[in-house]
Amino acid sequence: MERIKIFVMLLIVITSAQIQAGGVGISPAIYREFFEPNLTKTFNFHSFNADPTKGVNTYIKGDLSRYVNLSKKYMLGGGEFTATINLPNKIEKPGIHTILIGVIEAEENLTSNIGGIAAIQGRIDIIVPYPGKYAESIFEISNINEGEESKYEITSQNLGSQDLKVNTKIEIYKINSTKKILTETIKQSTLKPKETLRIKGNLQTQNLPPGEYQAIATIDWGKEEIINKTFRVGEFLVEIIDYDYQFERGKINPFKIQIQNKWNTPIDQVFASVSITDAGVLVGSFKTVSVETSPWEIKNITGYLDTSNLKTKRYTARIALSYGNAKTSKLVAIYINDPPIKTYRNYIILGALIILIITLIILYLILKIKKLENESKK
Repeated sequence: MERIKIFVMLLIVITSAQIQAGGVGISPAIYREFFEPNLTKTFNFHSFNADPTKGVNTYIKGDLSRYVNLSKKYMLGGGEFTATINLPNKIEKPGIHTILIGVIEAEENLTSNIGGIAAIQGRIDIIVPYPGKYAESIFEISNINEGEESKYEITSQNLGSQDLKVNTKIEIYKINSTKKILTETIKQSTLKPKETLRIKGNLQTQNLPPGEYQAIATIDWGKEEIINKTFRVGEFLVEIIDYDYQFERGKINPFKIQIQNKWNTPIDQVFASVSITDAGVLVGSFKTVSVETSPWEIKNITGYLDTSNLKTKRYTARIALSYGNAKTSKLVAIYINDPPIKTYRNYIILGALIILIITLIILYLILKIKKLENESKK
C-alpha cells in the first residue's frame, strides 16, 4: 500500500508540469493509466494562448485516438477542457500506448487542417501489462563534492501480470577501470502488478578522491536489468582549460581564458590576473571581470592585453585565477606577432600576378600563331 501511495504522489508531481511552445501551452504534461477492459475515465486539461485575442484548437493523435472524445474543439484565448477515454475490452499489443492531446494557435474557429502547424501536446499513457513477468527500471545517482555521500534512487515498475521478487545492487568503479570500489546490496522486495517500487539511499562515497566514477545498478526480477550511470566527485577547484596565445603587435587584443568549475556547487567571484614577463622582467598585466560559475560549468572569461610597447617575440604569461580563498595558476608561453600585411597590398600583389599571367598567355599565343603561319607558308 505504501508503494501505491508513493506512485500516486509521483504521478501528481509529474502531471503538475506544464508544457509550452511559442504562444500556446497545455497542462498537465502527462497522465499515466493502467489498462482495464472497457475503462472509461475523464482527464482534465488546461490550455492557454499568450495572446487572449487568438483562439486555440484542440486535437487528438495516437493509435488509441479513436477511443477518445474531447469536450471542446476551439477556445478563444484558451481554457479548460476534458478528454474522455472509452477503452475497448482488449488491447492486443502490450506496453505503453501514448495518446497525444494537442493544442495549436488558431486565428478563428477551425477544427481541421492542422497538418504542418506548430503545436504543443500533452499525453495520456495507457499501460497495457505484459503477459507473465516484466518490469522497467530507472536509476539515478547524484554528483557530489569530496567528502560527501552520493544519493541514489532506483524506480522499478511492474508492467507484467505476475508478482515479482526484486533483488537490487549497486556497484561503483573508477571510470575506465574494472576494479570495484564498493557494493551496495538492497533488501529483496515483492512487487505486485501495476505497482511501483522506489528505493532511495546514500552510498558511502565520502572517502572517494575527486574524479569521475561509474555506478552500475543491477535489478533482478527474474531477468537482470543493468543500468550504467556516471557521477563525479568534485573538488573546490576552478581549472584553466585553454587560453589564447597568439596576439598582434601594436594594438589592444582580447585575451580569452577558458575555465571549468570542478566543484558540485556554484563558485562566484571568479576572475583572472595575468602578468606578462620577458626574461623575468614584468612588461604588462591586466585583470578580467569577475564571473559566476555553475557546478561543472565550462566558461570563457576575457581580459585585454595592450601590445603597443611589446616586441615581436615570445613572452611568458602567468594566469592566476582567484575564487573564494583559493587560487589556481598556470605558467604559459604567448607570442606577439607582426600585424598582417594590409589588405590593399594583397590586392595589388594579386592584381600584378594576374596581369603577369595574362601577359605571358598572350605572348605564348602570339608566338604560337606566328609559328603556325610560318609553317603554313612553307
